[in-house]
Amino acid sequence: MPQENLNKIWKAGKLFEPKQEQPTKEPTPDETKPSNVKRKISVVKAFVPKQEDPFKKKVEAVLKGIEPASASATAGEEEKPIPADAEVIVRTGQDNIGKNLVAGKSIHVPSDVGCYTGIFMSGGEIHVEGDAGCGTGEYMFGGEIHVEGSAGDNSGFNMSGGVLRIDGDVASFDETAFIPNNKGTIIWKGEIIWKNGKKVEPGWTNLNVKEKIAY
Repeated sequence: MPQENLNKIWKAGKLFEPKQEQPTKEPTPDETKPSNVKRKISVVKAFVPKQEDPFKKKVEAVLKGIEPASASATAGEEEKPIPADAEVIVRTGQDNIGKNLVAGKSIHVPSDVGCYTGIFMSGGEIHVEGDAGCGTGEYMFGGEIHVEGSAGDNSGFNMSGGVLRIDGDVASFDETAFIPNNKGTIIWKGEIIWKNGKKVEPGWTNLNVKEKIAY
């Protein structure tokens, strides 16, 4: 029997041929190179929370009594120069000068003003060379008012912050100017009489502030 027939074996009625081993294939140069397939890279953007308006946050904190109305309330202890870009108001006796004034704004009045100077102001500066009427600094909770002359009745009514500086006489201070809720500073005739919710000595006694309070 030829040798080639010896490799063929009949088994269970079928011809069985042994499986021939395949020679090991050497990798081609291309197969050893890095894959050129582009991989999708997922980029996750960091979540940045929306920034809250700092001024709005400050006002809300003041109204809730969480913090003082003016962080720079002590700035009134030293007289500031009038800003060169200040708005100048020459009309004398005008009411509501600086109503709702905000930080970064300045007003200079080289004459007298009427009532309610700086009412509801939250920042900025008001400089009055003359006298001021009643209710100076009413409902102010930030900023600075400087009156070189005298001020009228009920000065500092419901004031809660900022700096109220009056160089001359005062017809009267409202009693609400001197309650713990007022975290601002009041300077009268060059002496600090109130600061951060408390009366300040010796100014309070030296100027006999109690006699100037309208109850």
